[in-house]
Amino acid sequence: MNLNFAENFKKYRKQKGITQERIAEELGVSGQSVSRWELGVCYPDLELLPGIANYFGISIDILLSNDKDSREKAQNEFYKVLNSMTESEKRIEFILEYCRKYPDDDSYCVCLMNEIVYWTSEDKAVERYMPIVRKKAEQLLQTDKRDFVIQAMSAICDDCELDRWLDLAPYTGFSRRYCLNNRASAKNDHKLWYIQNGLEMFEHFADLLDRRCPDPMGSQIKSRFQLDVMKTIRSFGNGEVPDGWKFFYAYKQLVYAACLFGNGEYAEAWKNFDSGIEMCSYIFYLEDEWLDIGGALFSELKVNKSWTYAMDKEGNKHKLFAVHHISFSEIEIIYSLLTNPRWAWFDSVRNTEKYKHAVDVIKEMADKNAEN
Repeated sequence: MNLNFAENFKKYRKQKGITQERIAEELGVSGQSVSRWELGVCYPDLELLPGIANYFGISIDILLSNDKDSREKAQNEFYKVLNSMTESEKRIEFILEYCRKYPDDDSYCVCLMNEIVYWTSEDKAVERYMPIVRKKAEQLLQTDKRDFVIQAMSAICDDCELDRWLDLAPYTGFSRRYCLNNRASAKNDHKLWYIQNGLEMFEHFADLLDRRCPDPMGSQIKSRFQLDVMKTIRSFGNGEVPDGWKFFYAYKQLVYAACLFGNGEYAEAWKNFDSGIEMCSYIFYLEDEWLDIGGALFSELKVNKSWTYAMDKEGNKHKLFAVHHISFSEIEIIYSLLTNPRWAWFDSVRNTEKYKHAVDVIKEMADKNAEN
């Protein structure tokens, strides 16, 4: 075993935030002795080692050694003992003991947070350890365990601090909705989990379906891509487009029509073009505030026209996160689609009366939307 007393002594002294003079006084030795220990010039007398280890809250083995073999041995012993324990509080206390012994080893902190998440439904037990867990979480936020910490703390924290942890989660990738879904699961709230799962599915699909197929790929490939997206949306309503998706669908139809015009398929293009404009008008003038988005697939949720909130069957509202979409509130995007000269696939029909009338219809809606 490699002795690393000098390095370890200095490290644990600094972690305690005390000077060489102060610790020398606490241990009953001279300041010069402590300085020589940390320089590796000499070691303390053997009878001092138990007192020094106790002062730092670690074992003598840890004080003397920090090599890879000893850490692996300690971890193997840790998991062997932990796996034999069943009582939640005993397990947590045991993990805390190792957190104190190895304050620079993040794996024990992660284990502690995992354990707390597992016992989240036992509110009293969790409440008792939250100050310690919160402190560990703040430390781990500065490491590569950041995403794990946000997920774990979102699952176990009180309602009053939930927003604080959610605000640390990015809008994409590791998402807020994932955190909320995990929170419902940790608390064994099956009803809430079902709702959160539906919200997560909706946000995920909205993001995926809005991915743009690059225009340089050409109108043929882009048209096939848009057609597949439209088929997927219709599947949410068993062959019909649910009202909550109609504005999004209308945009996709108009893009699909542009592709078909570019391909020279005018009959099919006009069919989809007319349908897209009609669908925009239908949603714009629809008075219903909450619209279906696809039944059981999205946990029987409804969405408002602007896709900012969803509502469950009991009338509870849920904020939507990170939805990249074409919604009712963005009618200007459709006007831009029809008038932007970069959409050259529309060029062959821009001067027709039908096209000009459609642009006027969308502009009227966009103006009304701007007034509101």
